[in-house]
Amino acid sequence: MLKSYRPLIICVVLIIVAFAIVTKFSSTAVSSENSENNSEQSLSIDSEDEKVQDKEEDTVEPSEDTVSPEVETNENEEVTEEPVKSIADETGKVVYLTFDDGPSSVSDEILDTLDQFNAKATFFMLEPAMKQYPEAVRRTVKDGHAVGLHGVTHNKDIFYKSEQSALGEMKTAQDTLESISGVHSSLIRTPYGSIPYLTDSFREVFDQNGFKLWDWNVDSSDWSLSKDEYVKNVISQVEKLENDGITPVILMHDRGETAHHLSTLLQYLQEQGFQTKVIDEHIQAYHFNCYNRCYRLP
Repeated sequence: MLKSYRPLIICVVLIIVAFAIVTKFSSTAVSSENSENNSEQSLSIDSEDEKVQDKEEDTVEPSEDTVSPEVETNENEEVTEEPVKSIADETGKVVYLTFDDGPSSVSDEILDTLDQFNAKATFFMLEPAMKQYPEAVRRTVKDGHAVGLHGVTHNKDIFYKSEQSALGEMKTAQDTLESISGVHSSLIRTPYGSIPYLTDSFREVFDQNGFKLWDWNVDSSDWSLSKDEYVKNVISQVEKLENDGITPVILMHDRGETAHHLSTLLQYLQEQGFQTKVIDEHIQAYHFNCYNRCYRLP
């Protein structure tokens, strides 16, 4: 009887084995598919993370050390500073005190008086005087005043003989000032002012050599007035300029009478609320215009 069922049993066994094989294959396929899906998902997530990271790196706030790509820098490039203002741009009550022809035996008295009133000034110095009073030159710089050049001879027939004679005197004075004080100044005031002998050709030569020409709009006449008369003269002109809204540039000289009565002038300026400033090379130079008034010496 058992033999009669043998074919049937074999068929059942074969069916069971086949079913087991199919089930195992399906399970392996699903597992492989799930593995691939998980791998693709993982790659997708990693890719998104990289994108986010790249985006974050692209949007990092620049640090203080970050140089903007819009700014081009060249370490070898020489930057030329242009004048940033003129005396017409001054706000408040400002005055420029200037002294010519020094230094001299009374320079210390002038510097002491300026220090007493905490006032600053600009000194246009003659080359021989600088050699004679080098300590006064150094003290002027040390005290915070400005120094400029007034030439060598102070002789109009020699100084204004030619463009090169005028330029030569200023360069000589420039070299002497630098050797004594270490200051390289391009501020100049020509003897007797720029009118009438400093023609356009002279001015062009000074400009081409980097000099900045300064005149004045208040003439103290301290070289001719006795005692404190020059102070009254200055006050009168300063008041007029103030009414016109013009900043005073006062011409004085490094001499005894000026030194002895300087405190009277400084007292007035202080009481009127004026602030004294030095001339520097970033201020547009103030000077007389020729307007057909200039002519060459014969």
